[in-house]
Amino acid sequence: MKTSKLSLIACIGILLFISCSKKENDLISQNCQSDCTEIVGRIMTDNATVPIPNVKLTVKWKLFTSFIGGGTIRTKAITETDSQGNFDLSFFIRDDEINEGYYHLEYEIDENTYIPGFHNRIELLELERNTSKNIYLNIPKKAFLNLTVLNLDDKNPGDYFSTDFSTEVPDGFKQSFNSTAIGWGNQPSQIKTIEIPANVPVKFDVIRKINGVSTTVTETLLINAGATKSQTVDFNN
Repeated sequence: MKTSKLSLIACIGILLFISCSKKENDLISQNCQSDCTEIVGRIMTDNATVPIPNVKLTVKWKLFTSFIGGGTIRTKAITETDSQGNFDLSFFIRDDEINEGYYHLEYEIDENTYIPGFHNRIELLELERNTSKNIYLNIPKKAFLNLTVLNLDDKNPGDYFSTDFSTEVPDGFKQSFNSTAIGWGNQPSQIKTIEIPANVPVKFDVIRKINGVSTTVTETLLINAGATKSQTVDFNN
């Protein structure tokens, strides 16, 4: 309950900031001729083997000035990935941005096809004038697992049951999905549809604690993009 309240407060804070902030267009900074800051990278999928073209990317500078909202959101640069998933952004860091606020890189993808990241953005830390930063991002395609868990009503106080999903991150890349863990209640049975990365091996851990004894059973899932697999596990075994 405490976590839910904190999440709600955070969401309200974000909404207030967005609704009350002054929005500025500083795309002219892309025309800088000297002391430019450059962000170069590539956006890929399928374990960084397939490029994603035509992804819109936007660099924004944000300054938060009050807990109840307000501040500045300044758009600095916009581009799209090319046919090979490559992109290159340059812009000028203004004097009032040097010691205040922060930058992030937003990307727009088809969320029916790909697994989105947190707000579909990457924080750009410690940016300085006349520097270059490399960003390589892997965005997995979506697959679906219809997971049925049986006999959850056998759970006793102190028992535990969760299903965890994780996948490797390609070398040198950030990734929109790394892992997710799902805890289960004590209803007789439950069914959930879970989004997991497609076309790559996904580690599937079933973690139990029954009568003080903890066990983990691991298997590997490999599901094609857009496809759905049905699977059943039992709380007891």
